[in-house]
Amino acid sequence: MVKMSKAVTIAGILAGIPVLVVIAAFNIFPNYQSSSVAGSVENNEFNSSESIINLNVDNFNTTIAEGVTLVDFWAPWCGPCRIQGPILEEVAESVEGRAKIAKLNVDDAGSVAGRFGVQNIPTLVLFKDGNEVRRFVGVQNHNILIEAISKLKEGD
Repeated sequence: MVKMSKAVTIAGILAGIPVLVVIAAFNIFPNYQSSSVAGSVENNEFNSSESIINLNVDNFNTTIAEGVTLVDFWAPWCGPCRIQGPILEEVAESVEGRAKIAKLNVDDAGSVAGRFGVQNIPTLVLFKDGNEVRRFVGVQNHNILIEAISKLKEGD
């Protein structure tokens, strides 16, 4: 029987953890590789869904001013943001007519991201009539976002 030191055993276990995390991510977010992530980088349109609004400095305030709006602060180079994209498309389909789903590229609208103190992406901010109601940092699943929107709509 081969004896291994505790350090070698621990190092082997730690080396395997990132692989397990990647495998788990693909199981939790199976749409990550889907064509729905594809889009025109030049136009900053990473969503193929017409029900997701692409925000910029000019249309941000008017878009969030009335009703419920979920805004995804993202960037095209951000891996977790690309995972969040297809999830947002599902959310947009689920809440159509009850809430607006929008994306703001922080590279193009850094002043807006700064105004809301966004330091990590993806950050999703839920607004009601222009006021921030709830914030999510990191990739969020469909059910969590739908539940937050539904609870906010129930308060109407």
